[in-house]
Amino acid sequence: LTWHSLFEIGCGPGANLVNIIKKYPEKIVGGLDVSESAIELARQTFQGAHLKVGNAEDIMMSDNSTDIMLSDMTLIYVGEIDKAIKEMKRVARSYVVLCELHSTSWFDRIRMRFNSGYYVYDYKKLLKKHGFHDITLIKIPTEVWDGAPQKPYGYIIVAKVLKEYN
Repeated sequence: LTWHSLFEIGCGPGANLVNIIKKYPEKIVGGLDVSESAIELARQTFQGAHLKVGNAEDIMMSDNSTDIMLSDMTLIYVGEIDKAIKEMKRVARSYVVLCELHSTSWFDRIRMRFNSGYYVYDYKKLLKKHGFHDITLIKIPTEVWDGAPQKPYGYIIVAKVLKEYN
């Protein structure tokens, strides 16, 4: 996978971005978060990074403007998931990488929503519906999340963007 830029949805103050820049200092990173104070803190950490206040349903970036779109436990708060996935696809050039709660069971998805308030989606089905391909699901080991009720549903999902050209 060759990439030069990454943009995180729900970046908060930038913890993931810090780790990415430590490993890949030559890469361009940016992020978006609904919290103005989180973005202000991220701006203090990342001089010149593309950081903005906003939400996943309206990313406010140009089409194909980043190689990778990242989401880490952000889409669990998004009820209008189709709109968010369309936006991520529109902005991403190559891949989306999601660290989210995934289940193929509609019962488990409803139960998690009721018990925790989190949205759990069938990401393979959802991403296929939106034209992504080469979708890989990697189960996050449950021992990584101590005591979390959602730990059986944690996955890293990687999907390639397939652009439609007119």
